[in-house]
Amino acid sequence: MGSEKSNSNSTFSKHSNSFRVPTQSDLDLLFFTNSRTCFENSDEKLEEKMRDMAGQKPLPCQRDAPSSALKSRRKLAANFDNGRNNEEKKKMSDSGKGLPDLDTNTSEENGSPYTMNERFLKSFKNIEPIGEGGFGNVFKATAKLDERTYAVKRVQFTKNVEREVKELARLEHENIVRYYCSWDGYDYVTYPDSRQKSDKEIICLFIQMELCEQGPLENWIEKNRRDRKYHEMAQNKCLQLLKGVQYIHSEGLIHRDLKPQNIFISREDKIKIGDFGLVTSLEYGTLTENRGTKSYMAPEQSGDKYGKEVDIYALGLIWFEILSACSHHEKMKVWPDVREGRLPQSFTNQFPAEAPIIKKMLSRDSSGRYSASEILTLFKSVDKGNSLKTHTQ
Repeated sequence: MGSEKSNSNSTFSKHSNSFRVPTQSDLDLLFFTNSRTCFENSDEKLEEKMRDMAGQKPLPCQRDAPSSALKSRRKLAANFDNGRNNEEKKKMSDSGKGLPDLDTNTSEENGSPYTMNERFLKSFKNIEPIGEGGFGNVFKATAKLDERTYAVKRVQFTKNVEREVKELARLEHENIVRYYCSWDGYDYVTYPDSRQKSDKEIICLFIQMELCEQGPLENWIEKNRRDRKYHEMAQNKCLQLLKGVQYIHSEGLIHRDLKPQNIFISREDKIKIGDFGLVTSLEYGTLTENRGTKSYMAPEQSGDKYGKEVDIYALGLIWFEILSACSHHEKMKVWPDVREGRLPQSFTNQFPAEAPIIKKMLSRDSSGRYSASEILTLFKSVDKGNSLKTHTQ
C-alpha cells in the first residue's frame, strides 16, 4: 500500500499496515467528527471508509482520548449553556431591581388569597375567613406542624391591641378563649364595611387563639331555642358565663364589650368569652368614652367614669336574651324597655327566680348592681320554685 494521507477524519498510521477490526472508540470518533458527512454519504461510502480505517492502527494520542473536534463541540455546548444561564440570571436580577426584600411567593401560590403575611402562610394552611369586625379579621386556619385548627385574628397594630394581647396571654380559665401566641408583620386588612382590602400593606398583629367550632352565642340561641330542653341548657350556659366574668373581674380587668357576638361555644359545648379588644385595667385612672357596642353599653359608659359594673349591666341583658330566646324581631320590640330594667311580664312569670336578679343587674345606678361573685352565689342557690324574693328586696 502506498503512502497515505493523515487527517483529522481518520485513524491511519504510517508505520503499520496490519489489519485490525475497528473498535467502538473508532466508531464513536468517526461519528462525532464526521457526523454531517455520515448523514450525507450513502451506505457504500460509509462501508468504504470503514474498510480503509480497519487496515490501520490509531496514533497513540488517539487511543484513549476523544478527538479535538469532539472536545471542541463539547466545549462549545457548555459555553452555550453557561451563556444562556447567565443571560437568564441577568434577566431575573434586572426584574428584581428596586424591589423590597419581601417574600416573593404570592398568597395564591402558598394556598390562600386572604393574606400576604409570610409567617401566616408558612405556618398555616386552609386559611378561611370566619368573621370580621371594627378591629380586624378572624380566620380559621390549620397549623402545618401539629395539624390542629385555630382561630387567627388579624388587626392593625396599635397600643390597644398590644394591650389586648398582653391581657389575654395572662388569662387562664375554662370559660375564656385560650390564647396561644402572637406575632406582628405586614399584611393587607379587609375593611368590614366595603370588604375591600387596604390600599397598601400595614403593620398588623396576628393573635393565634382557640377555635370555638360552634360559633358565637347568638348562633347557639337561634339553633337551639326550640329544643324542649333549651331552658336547662340555657341555665348551664348562663352559669358558665358568670364564672368567666367573675374571673375577668378577679384579675382586675373590665371587658367593656360583652355581647352574644363576643361569647363563643366550643366543640365541648362550653362558653368561651372572647374578643378582648376593649379590655382595660381597673388601675387606669381615665377610661375611654363610648367604647363598646351601643345596644349593650351601660348608661354610665357614655362618660369616662365607670368600673366593672358596666360588664354586669351587659351580662344582665345577655342573661335575659339567653333565657327569653326571642327572635330578632321580638327582641327589637322589647329591647328599649329591657335596657331600662322593665322586663316583659311573660318573662317574669316564666322565670320568677331569675327576673329579680336581672332587674338589679340592669339598674341605672351602677352602685345598685350585684357583683359577679354575688350573682354567682345567688345563681347557685336557686332551686326550682324558689323566687329568691328575700335576696332581692
